[in-house]
Amino acid sequence: MSDLFADLPWFLKEYVHSNRWSSFRSIQAETYELIRNGDSHILISAGTSSGKTEAALFPVISSLYTDPPAGIGALYIGPLKALIDDQFERADYLLRDSGIRVTGWHGDVSQSAKKKLFANPSGILQITPESLQNIISNHPDQLVTMFASLRFVIIDEVHAFMSSDRGLQLLCCLETIERITKCRPRRLGLSATVSDPAPFCEWLSASTGVPTEPVTDGSIGDRELEIRYNLFPTPQEEEGIPRKKAVTAYYRRLYSDIEGRNCIVFTNSRDSAEKTSHSLMKMAELDNRPGTVFIHHGSVSRELRAEAEKALKSDSGKKSVVATVTLELGIDVGNLDRIIQVGAPYTCSSMVQRMGRSGRRGGSQNMVIYCNDDLSRYWAETDGISMDTVRCIAMAELVLKDHWVETPSVPSHPYGLLFHQTLQYLKPGLGAKFAELAENVLSMYPFRNISRDDYRTLIRSMVSSTFLERMEDGTYLIGTKGERMAFHRDFCSVFTVGKEFEIKFEGKSIGSIQQIPSPGELIQLAGRVWEVTEVDMKDYHADVIESDGTVNTPWTSGIPGLDTRILKKMKEVLVTNDDYPYIDQSARDCLRQCRSAGYLQGVGSTFVDRSNGYRIYPWLGSRQFDTLRRILQQVDGIKGMRSRQPYYIDVATDLSESEIRSEVRNILHSRSGISLVVESDDLRIGKYDEYVPESLLIKQFVADEIDTDFDL
Repeated sequence: MSDLFADLPWFLKEYVHSNRWSSFRSIQAETYELIRNGDSHILISAGTSSGKTEAALFPVISSLYTDPPAGIGALYIGPLKALIDDQFERADYLLRDSGIRVTGWHGDVSQSAKKKLFANPSGILQITPESLQNIISNHPDQLVTMFASLRFVIIDEVHAFMSSDRGLQLLCCLETIERITKCRPRRLGLSATVSDPAPFCEWLSASTGVPTEPVTDGSIGDRELEIRYNLFPTPQEEEGIPRKKAVTAYYRRLYSDIEGRNCIVFTNSRDSAEKTSHSLMKMAELDNRPGTVFIHHGSVSRELRAEAEKALKSDSGKKSVVATVTLELGIDVGNLDRIIQVGAPYTCSSMVQRMGRSGRRGGSQNMVIYCNDDLSRYWAETDGISMDTVRCIAMAELVLKDHWVETPSVPSHPYGLLFHQTLQYLKPGLGAKFAELAENVLSMYPFRNISRDDYRTLIRSMVSSTFLERMEDGTYLIGTKGERMAFHRDFCSVFTVGKEFEIKFEGKSIGSIQQIPSPGELIQLAGRVWEVTEVDMKDYHADVIESDGTVNTPWTSGIPGLDTRILKKMKEVLVTNDDYPYIDQSARDCLRQCRSAGYLQGVGSTFVDRSNGYRIYPWLGSRQFDTLRRILQQVDGIKGMRSRQPYYIDVATDLSESEIRSEVRNILHSRSGISLVVESDDLRIGKYDEYVPESLLIKQFVADEIDTDFDL
């Protein structure tokens, strides 16, 4: 510790002493040494609360303090406004006596703070990709002054950026800044969910020509996991009495899990979060513990989300928050005793992130997962197999024993983003010929797989739709539609945010819903049931009063696909007799029934004979399963087909098993992925995809959604 400690500025030494650190963690020492004596980018991979933030900040702060730069010395990029705010408080406290300024910047930060930074850029800028794009787009004359001395870019929760257009937009922004200002900052990526560091390192290096060194904390703290199972009968069974008993027992047990503890109860949807929080709030009130259960999701107002975060950090009694993905990332919520998950998470990465929210301050991670089969829902089980329970066990095995999580899939043909960045380049109004556009826009790392011919196709389409205007000498200018779009306040965001209807109680916002309500209608929001009293279409809000009863307020959102490795592990769980010490007796009984049903169904075989054909159990991930389904639709001799994605496909056919396998292989190896795209496919997924020619969207769809890397 002595060499590193001696190198720290005095205020960081005080921080180390005040927090009673006896030594630096390995990732902190290794990162400090790499920054002090190297020039590579760095990927810092370690679990939640493992000191990743300090590993990145300490050497960065030391550099800025020892040799102050002329402008902004470091960028901190975060995926969420709340994470920016959280890290701002942390860094501002750390640097309060250092003379190094920290500025938080996103849509909710005051204009005065932003003007102050423009007038005297210095220190650390904490920002979202959209706000960084806004500076580039609307203040190009400030870039050199602000960023010419930029030394470091810290990208927090890097895995959250890699699989989205937001992450590619961030890379475009960084590349633009480097080209204009000639700065060459080192990039530091932080993540708690890395199995294979190679794709992360490639993404961080991008077009810089500088390698990325992975720094990994090999130690895995203690993890305590329990999987519990509940079965809810249909409402029709014995007048609904067994169902009511089962649901009541479930919520009583769930309440006992959070009682007297600081907990986050994670759910997989806003609808589930609302139902769960409503029941737990009612139970807390009956138990004379009102104000101990909160809710946190994207449709709850910012003020109520902040209240929930504050409650978890508070020392005044134990609190619990029911949340969705909004609390999954690294916002500091204090020392949590337990994490509860309702339903199996959709990814192992999510399981690791959520489990890691407990066990901070050096304690063990503690997670309880409830797998609930509701027989009133048609997908509750698959021919006697509780796929949710089997999937949960499979994911637990991958996380606990194999230490595996999914690798983010980076979009390879982002034509919508190319459309956006082309408008961005031409926004100043100077114009450019195709060669210049290709050299300065198409050449950026996110577009490395897009050909010049495809770019010409996009440019021609932009001209014909008046987003661009082509002069006689071949110069392209921004057109009338392009000008309106590029100067619109939402231009800098590359993701779509659906317009939601705001709900107000006594003049204060409690959140929003996706559908327009009617007067007298009951809605559920922020853990409460409300009656709509007035609807204002002009201001797009509704006034409510508190009510009671039971009601569903549906939200629509996408569900992540499953990785092939999860499906393979599910098969292993079903066909072996392995026992799992972390599942309760109900889950053990359920698994025994699943294995019996699986044996009868033949899940261990790929092809199972049926009266009019076969049931195929491919045990492939969601993308490969869907690709197989598309291929089977093109096999001559298959008369009909139905599937339960991603578990099985029933085919009606007179073909033999070997003939089907042969036909699938022939199509896999002889036809292009484009032939698998059908008219009903939704090609326009990204915000700017609707302005991209269909021929290019098909290529994008094939690259990102079709996966032929499998055999049947």
